[in-house]
Amino acid sequence: MWFLFASTMAIFEYILERSHSPMGIGHYYLMYRMKDYFEKLIHKEGLRLALLFMIVIVCLNVILVIYYRNVIDKNSETNRQVQLIKDEIYEMEHYTSLAEMAVRGYLIQQNDPLLDPYVEARDNYQSNLKSLEKNIHNLDYDINKMKPASSAIVTYMNSIKLMIDLCKTGRVDEAIAIFGENGNKTVQHRIDPFFKDLGSFLENLRESSQESFRNSMNSILIIQIILIILSLPVLILFYRNIIKESQFKSNIFTLIDESNKSYLFDDGLENNEENKDTITERLVSNLKKAVGFINHITKGEYNIEWEGMDQKNRHLNKNNIAGELIMMRDQMIKVKKEDEIRIWINEGLSKFADMIRTHQNDLKYLSDSLISQIVVYLGAQQGGLFFLSEDDHKKKYLELMGCYAYERKKFQEKRIEIGQGMVGQCFLEGETTYITNLPQEYVNITSGLGDANPNILLIVPLKLNEEVVGIIEIACLKEIAPYKIEFMEKLAETIASSITSVKTNEQTRILLEQSQQQGEEMRAQEEEMRQNLEELQATQEQMHRKNEEVEGLLKQTSENEKNMKIQMEKLEKLQQESDLNNHKIQQEAEDFKNMLMDILNEIPQKVFLKDAEGKIYIANKKVSDAHGLPLSELIGKSDYDFVDKETADDWRRQELEIMKKGEEKYIFEDTIGGKRTTLESTKKRFNIKPLNQKGLLGIQNDISERVNLEAEIKKLKGNKS
Repeated sequence: MWFLFASTMAIFEYILERSHSPMGIGHYYLMYRMKDYFEKLIHKEGLRLALLFMIVIVCLNVILVIYYRNVIDKNSETNRQVQLIKDEIYEMEHYTSLAEMAVRGYLIQQNDPLLDPYVEARDNYQSNLKSLEKNIHNLDYDINKMKPASSAIVTYMNSIKLMIDLCKTGRVDEAIAIFGENGNKTVQHRIDPFFKDLGSFLENLRESSQESFRNSMNSILIIQIILIILSLPVLILFYRNIIKESQFKSNIFTLIDESNKSYLFDDGLENNEENKDTITERLVSNLKKAVGFINHITKGEYNIEWEGMDQKNRHLNKNNIAGELIMMRDQMIKVKKEDEIRIWINEGLSKFADMIRTHQNDLKYLSDSLISQIVVYLGAQQGGLFFLSEDDHKKKYLELMGCYAYERKKFQEKRIEIGQGMVGQCFLEGETTYITNLPQEYVNITSGLGDANPNILLIVPLKLNEEVVGIIEIACLKEIAPYKIEFMEKLAETIASSITSVKTNEQTRILLEQSQQQGEEMRAQEEEMRQNLEELQATQEQMHRKNEEVEGLLKQTSENEKNMKIQMEKLEKLQQESDLNNHKIQQEAEDFKNMLMDILNEIPQKVFLKDAEGKIYIANKKVSDAHGLPLSELIGKSDYDFVDKETADDWRRQELEIMKKGEEKYIFEDTIGGKRTTLESTKKRFNIKPLNQKGLLGIQNDISERVNLEAEIKKLKGNKS
């Protein structure tokens, strides 16, 4: 290529010199720019230009080969035509000789077989003349020069025919005379000038063809030498580029092999082979492993292992794709496990929340259902559910409300004092207790297969606002996973809130029933006292009439007067005792009423009783606090005193419908103290005997915490789906 560049620059300088214009700065600048352009072109496109140049050389060689073949064909054709004409001249001379020889013998012996050579010459000389004429015409020879020779040959052949005819008629002497005048020498003398001229023409033509052939061969040889000279630099450059490209490819494959180990997978084996196929196969194999590994991970098949990965080469693959994919697999296994745990926890919380909501009116059945389902859900063998209770002496203790043992219901009564055993101690500490080396004599699990002593014990306190209200005890033969312990702690909060609400509702119901019963007993006592007073009044009236009779008879007997005074003193004493008893009864009724109000004030729910006109007849402190009024000012007020008339009418209409139906439960939202809360309201028709009218009893429980927990569970379920 440098040879071509130098040649181009030399040609450009020659053109500038031939243009008779001085080479100024512009010309030199132009030459410099061209030189710089060619250098950049050769550096950038050297290999392509070399290939292009070699293609041009090959094309030129093909053209030269075609030209060489055409020259050979032309020279061969010329030689063939020359030789053909010479052969035809020889045949012509041969035919004339045959005719002369035949007639000569026939003139001597008059034997017909001697005429066979003549017959051959007679039959062929005409075609020979035509062929000769055609061939010399194709060689651009003057056809007029052949006409005398052709005429002489035709005349000679006709004379021979005449001589033969004369001999056949017996005129041999005349035939011999004609033969002497028109012999072969005469004919030869007439055609020799043509043959000589034609021979000279053919020789010149052959020499000219040979000269042209030699010149063509010399030209082709010179061009081939020039092409070889021009091709040598290109071949050298092409060879150097091939060597350089081969080295470059070798370096590339070495880099690929190193990158394969650094970025894909390093098997830790020494690979001294430089076979490109081996390197490519190893790279493709690792890429297939990576694709297969990713496909298995995508399908959730996390137990896939990287083929060839072992403890020996694991440290070599920490930072490449194989190591990262394994780390990704391990992370996805961890995430999957966490998702399964989260789903397990959320489904469990949802399941037990539904159970609590469904059976919240029966504490005993709810307790048994909860502990049995908890034991099964945890995969444990035994469990107990304890609630805080009080005996008749106001002493608190833990009461076993539900128990379950190895999927069989185990009925037993059990009471644990505060601080007694592990359960009582957990109640005092208020923290989860997890024991893995449980004493053998602590608890025994009985199944159809025999007895077994668990060595795992989990005790979880039921907390409500940091106050322990119960205990869950779980015994297991196998260790309990940490996420199950976490689940139990979350579930304990829900159970504590729900069970406390259930117990409170049940206590409220019992207190209300007791209050109604005591109210009826008081009314019965009041009725009895009223009857006694009526009898006393009747007695007093009777005594008054008797007094009148006595006064009328005072005069009759003083003894009767004395008796009357005694009776009057007794009656006055009885009246005083009656007044004292009435006052005592009223005081007891007032004390009992105050006690009931204190009980109602201790209940965490809002409890109120409205009369037939919708006015508050009884309410606890929760209701008065919600309205921001003292209890004394709240009694006797209705909804019309707190909201607008339209809203109050709507509420009054709803309450009248409930009083007709008898009872209704519903959930609604309300704003208390600027805080949005969710309330579970129970309203029922209630007979207010002191007023002798039908009223409305309402109990409202704050379930905001439970609603928020259920909303969170539904949200987690939605994220899962």
